[in-house]
Amino acid sequence: MRYIFLLLIIAASIGIFVTIIVPRYGIIQADRTDVATYQANLVKANQLQQSRNALIAQYNNIPKADLDNIKTLLPDSVDNIRLIIQLDSLATKNGLSSLRNVDYNPSQATGTTTGASPRTTDTKADQRPYGEFIIAFQTTGQYSNLLSFISDLEQNLRLVDVTNVQFTPIVSTNGSQTAASGITYKVTLKTYWLKQ
Repeated sequence: MRYIFLLLIIAASIGIFVTIIVPRYGIIQADRTDVATYQANLVKANQLQQSRNALIAQYNNIPKADLDNIKTLLPDSVDNIRLIIQLDSLATKNGLSSLRNVDYNPSQATGTTTGASPRTTDTKADQRPYGEFIIAFQTTGQYSNLLSFISDLEQNLRLVDVTNVQFTPIVSTNGSQTAASGITYKVTLKTYWLKQ
């Protein structure tokens, strides 16, 4: 009788172990794995926060004049009005006339396939972190003035590429075309802006 009682206790212990302890042990093991994953994520989040704080401190140490220069170099939007004002100022400073016939879509006028919209439909252009903006305008003056204008564009903070220049001599009052009368220039520029 004593052996039967011991066998019943052993069988009950095995039953309790199989039905209660084994499933709970599996749950505890899964919870331990989750806790380890969460702790690793927490450590990574703390590292990222420290890195972010270091970058913010580094950004805050940059002088405001340098930040303004960076925004001028590569603005975060097309800002075509400011660009036109800046180009017009450079043109008049170098003895050229004020800008005329400003065109935001010079591809139709020149027959090229490059679009002028800030966001093109080209998939390669969409993947780049910057956008391109093409603008064309006309101005009048002497050739030396145009060279001075282009030289100032080279030294300007705003990134621009002169992609096309067309020359048309101005007809004088007696009907002759001479360089002394001046030249009309149609200039096409490409500028860049940083996508958000």
